[in-house]
Amino acid sequence: MSLIIAYLGIMSVLLIALNARYLGELLGVMDDPAKEAHKKHKLPTPLVGALMVGALAIFILLNHVLFQASSRMVGIAVCTILVGILGLIDDRLGLNWQVRLTLIGGISAILVLWVPELRLDGLMWSFGYTTELGPWIGGAFTVLCLMTLVISFNMMDGFNGGVIGISLILVILMAIVATNPHRQAICLFLASALGIMFVYNMKGEFFLGDGGAYALGILVGSVAILTYNVGANITIYADTIFLWLAIPTLDCLRVVIKRRTKKENPFYAGRDHLHHLLIGISGPKRTLLFYMINVGVFGAISLTSDTATYIFFFAEAAILVTTAKYAQRRLAPEPAE
Repeated sequence: MSLIIAYLGIMSVLLIALNARYLGELLGVMDDPAKEAHKKHKLPTPLVGALMVGALAIFILLNHVLFQASSRMVGIAVCTILVGILGLIDDRLGLNWQVRLTLIGGISAILVLWVPELRLDGLMWSFGYTTELGPWIGGAFTVLCLMTLVISFNMMDGFNGGVIGISLILVILMAIVATNPHRQAICLFLASALGIMFVYNMKGEFFLGDGGAYALGILVGSVAILTYNVGANITIYADTIFLWLAIPTLDCLRVVIKRRTKKENPFYAGRDHLHHLLIGISGPKRTLLFYMINVGVFGAISLTSDTATYIFFFAEAAILVTTAKYAQRRLAPEPAE
């Protein structure tokens, strides 16, 4: 990736961060805690994450136009912009969950058709077995994976630094293992921009909003699948990707199952996600530290675990489930005497 294009892209993110409130008010995407009971911040905050991630996608497109870089990133960048626009509209108008889910699925399907290298025709597991899916089932499964990650990132976006911090660690991991110099440069470009976003998000200057969470979900998910499908300097298994993305996806699955058993809509806002539980017992900073350490440690382990990757995936799943149950017990009201 051109250093000039990368520099301009990073500077565009910084400019958006510095003018977040003006842009949020201009677009009418301010998160006002007075309008939603489950919100805990005190002041209206701009939801401009989609503008930042969208700007990165635009500069990735510009890099391709000027320097004929990887065509795979063109489809990913365009669909990142599309899903970011969808999220911005959702932030502004509050779309119902059926419309959101349908459009996220449609954009994910366009992406898989546009970039066939994303299609998961087979899943190679670290325990020595490969699940052959074929083009049709593999394509549908890939769309489902992208949709799940987009929704998971959106559900996890309930505290400063969470989604951006995890995305930052993941793109660094993918830069480390990438054999394609262009994809490695893209990952380093994204890591630099996400570092700026992380700082300003931690200061409470802006929130990702639905648009930013959607866009990061499809961007990070797509690059992760490319890392699995197209090649890396170590063996990347299907369970390696699941290990990297365990926190958002497993917590999303836990919440969906929990709400469905209670006959509640899993797509409505609530405060039963893992980060809500952890914030309730230890505060947002310790919760962020738990997330970052968890992703960083297990991500680093995945680079050397080879055929034992599935063991570490189950270990991480056990940690997350145990942590959620512990937090729920700590937050449970004391029985009346």
